[in-house]
Amino acid sequence: MASLPKQLLHPLTTLYSKHSRLEDYVIGSGIGSFERYVTVSARLTLTAVLTTLILASALTYYLSGLTHLSILSGLAISLGAVFPLCYAASLSFVILKYKSRGAVMEARFPLLISLTSLVLTSEKNISRVFEILNHNYREVLKDFRVELEMITSLIKLNYPVSEALERVAKVTPSPTLKEVLLSLSSSVIIGADPLELVKAITNKYLEKYSLKVEKTVNELGVMLEIYLAIALLIPVVIGSLGALLIISPLGGISFELVIFILSYVVVPASSLASMVLIDATISKVMI
Repeated sequence: MASLPKQLLHPLTTLYSKHSRLEDYVIGSGIGSFERYVTVSARLTLTAVLTTLILASALTYYLSGLTHLSILSGLAISLGAVFPLCYAASLSFVILKYKSRGAVMEARFPLLISLTSLVLTSEKNISRVFEILNHNYREVLKDFRVELEMITSLIKLNYPVSEALERVAKVTPSPTLKEVLLSLSSSVIIGADPLELVKAITNKYLEKYSLKVEKTVNELGVMLEIYLAIALLIPVVIGSLGALLIISPLGGISFELVIFILSYVVVPASSLASMVLIDATISKVMI
């Protein structure tokens, strides 16, 4: 019986391990090692499935008194509903963390590229550059710690520098950092000047960032126009409804109630929604 949990866990751990890019997502999201994620996810999923199986079977047996029906209903609910939900939730959690970290890294990328350019002016050895970044700027570049530590670790394990950079490029959630790593890997192979490649990527990033800022400014303009239109429209609505209710009163609806709803519900709600949308839009271009 002691080996039963391992026998039950093995199919689940195999299922998670067979996912084509799950290991890259787990490492790139920064939540920990892939082995630990697989073990924890499999245990949580198995616990949820077995708990649902027992509870659903017991409830069905209590209501019907039929053993076969209770077992079938328990299996149907636990395997047909709970298991897919748990599996999808565990994958969604990793992917959301991966994308969220990628967005943060994209916003902090100018800091990384500026420090990389600074180090490259005095150090042309790529492996030495990442070692300096990882040790001397650890706290400043904490958002890139996973990639920097992975590069230095792979190089210490005698991986060729180009292969180490390509491996980390496959893992990182930042498209711009991926481009930098692949370009540096190519520079190692062909012997190109890494500083010139970094400068070219920096210029490309700044052009893309300027377009993003321009798009954000246009979006803010539209949001402010909508908010201004609502603010100007509310007094007109109040006046129109007031005149309408005076001429033709409606049962249960008073002019005071209309003013209360518009003043204490519609106006605050529209202001809060505008603030949230504006803050979310601005956060896309904050560095």
